[in-house]
Amino acid sequence: MKLIQSTLAVLFLAVSFGSFAVDKNDHSITERIGEHYDTAKVIKVKPLFRKTRVLTPIRECWDEPVVRSSGGYSQPKSAGGMAVGSIIGGVIGHQVGKGRGNKLATALGVIIGAGIGHDAVNGHFRSNQRHRYTEYEEQCEVRHQVSYDEVIDGYDVTYRYQGERYQVEMPHHPGNRLKLRISVMY
Repeated sequence: MKLIQSTLAVLFLAVSFGSFAVDKNDHSITERIGEHYDTAKVIKVKPLFRKTRVLTPIRECWDEPVVRSSGGYSQPKSAGGMAVGSIIGGVIGHQVGKGRGNKLATALGVIIGAGIGHDAVNGHFRSNQRHRYTEYEEQCEVRHQVSYDEVIDGYDVTYRYQGERYQVEMPHHPGNRLKLRISVMY
């Protein structure tokens, strides 16, 4: 007996709560009679514009002067030229000098020969003068030109349905006829 009473109570509650069900439009299911579709004549369509900012990259280049210098001595590359030059200079100095001047001529030959040998091997027979000259190098930078474009953001649509004029904003162009969903409720 208690089992039958419990089953009837649960069934009664389920039926009671079912009558209060609500659809997604927040209308009672019992209030909704029907839904159908119809078409309306489009009278006017006006595009709705919005401005958008457009950045266009522009590369600008120019020639910029750069002062350079050349000449003068660079770092030594080899000491072999000094050794060979001093030997050759010493031999020549020894043959030129006589008596007591022989030692002095040999020593000067070694010194002068070492300098000449160093310059010959390391490419220093250029002028000691530093030459300055100007070259031009291309320099570039990118800047952005700002402009504004108008783009269609939607449409303002005026239509006639059953003798009445209505207006609505739409994201797309509706064409000549507009499909309407008609819901009848009481």
